[in-house]
Amino acid sequence: MWGSYEKAVDISIDKQFLPKTIIGTEKPIRFFGVVSRYTPREIYEGYQPIMDFLTKNTPFKFVLKLSDTYTGTAKQLGDGKIAVASLGSFVYVKYKEQYDLEVILKPLNQQGNGFYHSMFIALKNSPISSLSDLKNRSIVFPSRESLTGHWMPNYIFSNAGISLVDLKKFNYSSHHTTVADKVLSGEYDAGVVKEAVAEMYKNHGLKIFHIAPKRTTIPLVVSKHTDQKTRQSIMDAFLSIDVEKPETISLLEFWDKELSYGFEKADDSDYELTREIISQIDNNN
Repeated sequence: MWGSYEKAVDISIDKQFLPKTIIGTEKPIRFFGVVSRYTPREIYEGYQPIMDFLTKNTPFKFVLKLSDTYTGTAKQLGDGKIAVASLGSFVYVKYKEQYDLEVILKPLNQQGNGFYHSMFIALKNSPISSLSDLKNRSIVFPSRESLTGHWMPNYIFSNAGISLVDLKKFNYSSHHTTVADKVLSGEYDAGVVKEAVAEMYKNHGLKIFHIAPKRTTIPLVVSKHTDQKTRQSIMDAFLSIDVEKPETISLLEFWDKELSYGFEKADDSDYELTREIISQIDNNN
């Protein structure tokens, strides 16, 4: 699933992701949005099996609809262009009131908990082994619209006393996998990515040298435009997943790794930690 595909796919063209089976389908169509945490092809590969699952287990035909930004997906929800979305927690908290968003589910991790970590990565043979080693080094962050990209510069300063001006260079990249690729190629000394990406790239020449505190997994979000039947059907389908069943394990193998260990109901209060992080950063700036 992972790799660099930005030049291969134009994310602005939604029709290229429509499965051929949509033509002539008898089920009403519901669009499912995903923030641009990965490249379009990576999103399609990890989320199309999920669309197939929802289509099979609900009264609706689910189709991916992408945006080229995190906030773009939130706006699609607010405008009623999509029924549900896998948002970033930062974007959910930031735009909840503006777009009248509501979280309904959160995915579980491999241990069956609703938490994950941001992880700092470097080449396996890199001398970098702690946050303090980042001084005068280069680092690449994911999108500033992601919680990781928004939070980690402040986190480095709070935990190692290193500000952005103390770095040799820094930059932001649109996708978490692109961050990993840039570190792997030697373009940057270090990077910060989601846990699923860091774990994947451990087998491709990268190491994890620091793990940030846990936070709530990515929210599955609906809006005031999402009808009750669609909302309930999505919840029923995802909550019916039994990760202990062999047939389910083989099914989830092809899903995006962040959504392949089951789900639990979520509430807005689950994202208080994200609010505290955002508030702390805003107060420091």
